[in-house]
Amino acid sequence: MPVDPRPARLWPIPPMDHGSGAKDTAFTWAMGHLILQRIADGETMKAIIADARMPAYCTVFRWMQVVPAFGDAVAAVRAELARRRLADRATVKALRARDVAERRARGERVRWWVSGRRSTYDPVWAEIVLEAVEDGESLSAALAQPGMPSAKAWYRWLRNSPELAAQYAEACRRRAVGFRVERDLVIENVMATGIPAANRALRQLDGRIGRLTPKTYRTPP
Repeated sequence: MPVDPRPARLWPIPPMDHGSGAKDTAFTWAMGHLILQRIADGETMKAIIADARMPAYCTVFRWMQVVPAFGDAVAAVRAELARRRLADRATVKALRARDVAERRARGERVRWWVSGRRSTYDPVWAEIVLEAVEDGESLSAALAQPGMPSAKAWYRWLRNSPELAAQYAEACRRRAVGFRVERDLVIENVMATGIPAANRALRQLDGRIGRLTPKTYRTPP
């Protein structure tokens, strides 16, 4: 079967059972391949599921859990996207450095400084952090990876970029949805795992949810 040369967002959407009721899963590889290609094309999950004919975010997350091959494929696509973005970033830096060197060799004066504090914001690293949080990581764990921005830099980015702050809030919301899906899976599989094991898994999940849920306080009257 020939591959559709158009961007995946223009591909026909496979039919899907959106009805309620007991069923193992509505997953099909036709829908799975469409989602994978749209992720590979650089689309966000929010854009992918915007069409009512597509599955909800919690459904996609559930598929990643109950269909390991699909979950592994999503992780592989995201890892390849991150690698390419980092490579593109390095290429741009190298080209800029070469341009500066060539202009200086011609005797041109190159202004390398800017007034005010230079921003450290990097959209590539920001997206990597957002994906890690969405996949269930805590912010501290995501920022602990080599090369990531410091916590101080991250919160400065959030203050200076309302768009990034909104994306971070959405990533945290999706992480919470993922945890709810995991709880449902534990409860559904209780007959196979046994009640003691299910209770342990639920306690671990509830503890993680509690640690990662933002604490809010009201100003006393």
